[in-house]
Amino acid sequence: MKTFLKRQNDAELIKLLKASTVAYQKAKYWEIRITYFLIALAFAYPVSFIVIQNEKVKLILFGCSFGLTIFVQLFYDTFKGNTSKGAIFKEEFDVILFQLPWKSTFQKPDHKDVSKFSIQYKGVKIMNWYDTNLSENIPVNVAIAVCQHSNTGWDIDLRKNYIKWLKGFLICYTIGLSVFFVVMDVNAVTIFSVGFSILSFYTHFFTLIRGHAGVIKKREAISQKLDDIILYKKETTIRELRDIQDDIYITRQEPAKVPNFFFRLYKTSLSQQFDDYIQSVNKIYS
Repeated sequence: MKTFLKRQNDAELIKLLKASTVAYQKAKYWEIRITYFLIALAFAYPVSFIVIQNEKVKLILFGCSFGLTIFVQLFYDTFKGNTSKGAIFKEEFDVILFQLPWKSTFQKPDHKDVSKFSIQYKGVKIMNWYDTNLSENIPVNVAIAVCQHSNTGWDIDLRKNYIKWLKGFLICYTIGLSVFFVVMDVNAVTIFSVGFSILSFYTHFFTLIRGHAGVIKKREAISQKLDDIILYKKETTIRELRDIQDDIYITRQEPAKVPNFFFRLYKTSLSQQFDDYIQSVNKIYS
């Protein structure tokens, strides 16, 4: 095992990982529930306008939509703040582990916050965050690049799969709604009313897709730089690794998140892909 990887299970570093996980979970909690709520409204509006045709029900749904909009605006800074905290906690973990210089423009996390968030962690024991099966023949800077690559490659494939699911759901919903309109012989005015009512649903999904696509594009650029270092044995310096770390930190602040159930769904296959990548790297430096 590379010497620096032995430090990743130190108590202080594990505390940072726990704090980061909790901060991201808090941000993810409300984003995912807002998505579920909008999906529910997307089905409720057509039913209320076409099947139930009750003005009181319509008003209740409009009230829910209005309340959700106000809720998001009121707590937007909180959602964003938890994401930023998760990113800076993980940044400090990486910087300490990789022994990179701290970016002077970044404010170090308040360790009261680290303790506050870390004690809320209720998940499985965190151990060996980065793969320990790296060959001893791999230079330290390249080994750091491999660890950085794990932060990008894993996330890229996960988000690509999630975007496919989001697009598939939108297409199926749109086709189903169109068929529903035809079968129920809905007039143009009602179609317009339903379309206007579910606009926030489509806007939310398009925002999610653009957000994930933006992160994928940025992380693919990072992965390309890292592949040049790792696979083609391009010489690299700590300064260059620090610049790459900056790019990783920026992508960690993206508000678009992947739900936990989706992560669990693909965890095994993505882990196997990265294990294969590690084996390929070990062969290059054998």
